[in-house]
Amino acid sequence: MVDLPKYVHGEKKASGRRYFAYQRFRGTPKAWPRVPLPADPLSVEFVTRAKLCEQLVATKGEAGWTWHFVDEAARLHKLPAPDDADQFWAAVEKAVEVARQIASGERRTFRALITDFKASAAYQLKGAADSSEPAPMEEPAVQRPGAKRKPGKRSVGGLSKSTRDQYARHFREIEENWADDPVRSLTTVDVQQAIDAFSELGQPSAGRAFRATLSRLIDWGIPRGYAEINVVEKTEKPREDGTYEPWAPWAFEHFFKHARLGLHLPVYSGLFTGQRISDIVQMRRPQDGITEMPIIAQKTNAIVPVQIHSEYRAIIKATGQTHEMLHLREDGEPWTYEGFKTAWQREMNRDVFKRFREERVVFHGTRKNAVNNLLEVGCSEALVAAIVKMSPAMVHHYSKRVNQFRLARAAMKQFEAGWAELRPHVLGNLKAAR
Repeated sequence: MVDLPKYVHGEKKASGRRYFAYQRFRGTPKAWPRVPLPADPLSVEFVTRAKLCEQLVATKGEAGWTWHFVDEAARLHKLPAPDDADQFWAAVEKAVEVARQIASGERRTFRALITDFKASAAYQLKGAADSSEPAPMEEPAVQRPGAKRKPGKRSVGGLSKSTRDQYARHFREIEENWADDPVRSLTTVDVQQAIDAFSELGQPSAGRAFRATLSRLIDWGIPRGYAEINVVEKTEKPREDGTYEPWAPWAFEHFFKHARLGLHLPVYSGLFTGQRISDIVQMRRPQDGITEMPIIAQKTNAIVPVQIHSEYRAIIKATGQTHEMLHLREDGEPWTYEGFKTAWQREMNRDVFKRFREERVVFHGTRKNAVNNLLEVGCSEALVAAIVKMSPAMVHHYSKRVNQFRLARAAMKQFEAGWAELRPHVLGNLKAAR
């Protein structure tokens, strides 16, 4: 008989096989979900994992359970749910390794740098610091003799919530690209390629925010031994000149002929819905008979009632997919925003898409296609703004160009109709070309 560690319980199935799991607060309303353990309680793997369970933290919220591993320095490492035992324990082992690297100073990776930065005072929210500590005083200015001394002005440290949210968002993108790479191995070329990817999606402002976040992170890491120089400083900031054009017919033909299959449906979604790529990758597959796909726009946090065009529905159906998420990679897994951005950049860097780069054909241009198409068929600016969730001022800006083409076509029709009467006054008795 073996005494099991605390919170470890065994269960014998009808087949005679025993299963073991770690579960705190068993039999109470606070009971954790079970964490599967190896079947042999005498094995090294069983003992090791049971010990690691002591460093787990599970929290139940409105969205369900969240899991973290707490390392020896009290740093939190987020984990997937233990439903998939292999995935869960792989994440725990990775967290242990990251903690070991941080503790011993090995490799100094971006994953370690981000973990260290998040645990520092530099990542605290405003007002989150210990109020028992006095706030730092600004150095007083030199005073005239006899002048009354003004009390020192207290500065308020910490990050605003919006800045911290920006950091967290771009930290995920940094880890997507370079998680286990040493910080000192990053080059200016690597950073510029990552920044350019935002412009290729038509998101230069996001590119500038990414650049600023990465620069701040590396600056913080330099005096802590992660790097000697900040390679971000020599990169170019993305332009915000609003010159992205709608895709021409040749661009669609070329793209669907040469681009990888997993990128096709997102482009159709951009064309038919006019949404940003950050919202497109979050779309869920519409059920038969449903006429719209409500989404929450990442940029504005507003609900957008995305309407489903009949040809767009046919394109979706032709994919033959049944996954709840609409946009999938070739392996059947859903796209993440970071993953799509990286894949798009790699595709646009291919020689076959040289013309796209030269003529600045970017994903965001499909949003202009959607607006122009709606205006061309006579939709009012208010209708267009509601469908693509764009400000009325921006729709009006687009409509001026569409109206210019409409007026030009109308003028030519009138010119043709009145040319016979006007011609003698312009060309005299010259015979018309046959």
